[in-house]
Amino acid sequence: MNSWLIFLMEVLTLVTLIYPLVYPDNKNYCLGIKNTVKRAFALSLTPLMLLVIEEMQNSSNTALTELNTSNLKVVAQFDKYSIFFVSVALLISWSILEFSLWYMKNDPKINTFFKFLLLFLLAMILLIFANNLFLLFLGWEGVGLMSFMLIGWYYSRSNVATAALQAVIYNRLGDMGFFVAFCWLMINMRTTDLPEILTMSPPLIILIGFILAAASKSAQFGL
Repeated sequence: MNSWLIFLMEVLTLVTLIYPLVYPDNKNYCLGIKNTVKRAFALSLTPLMLLVIEEMQNSSNTALTELNTSNLKVVAQFDKYSIFFVSVALLISWSILEFSLWYMKNDPKINTFFKFLLLFLLAMILLIFANNLFLLFLGWEGVGLMSFMLIGWYYSRSNVATAALQAVIYNRLGDMGFFVAFCWLMINMRTTDLPEILTMSPPLIILIGFILAAASKSAQFGL
């Protein structure tokens, strides 16, 4: 029972976040997005608390719920790690939005900036819930695109434009590594499910691909 309640609360959290994109309100749109993220964070606390109670009653580490559509092989997993990090992502995003309301109060395009932040948050949540490389790649590209748009917001400043260009170049390097690993798995293993990949002994090309992807995304090893 707890598992289904957790799943439904997570879906409600996602619907709450998507609502401002489907039904935009031009009046105080930025404030509406901030309140939406705040409400979503409050909703995410319920499945987190239920998960803590369930973990105290049962020490197993099994996945709570999986969604699987066989045609596109899109798999999402709601486990203790994803539920915890969704709450963390929402809390941090809410804090950023609160600061941005003050910092950008005179920016004429503040509504667009907040919409980009919301899209970035949704792409991040897609990354968190992904249990398949295809779904992971969609969130991966969404985060990369929104990073470019947000970093280069004040593009008239030379250092900002340079930083945005660096973000694009580094993300494309990471894409190359990710895509090589993805294609190798599709051709040789016929699977992109993360649980199956984690149980295999990966060849060197897979390790290099994922290390390059992770290093470029988090600005490591000279990037």
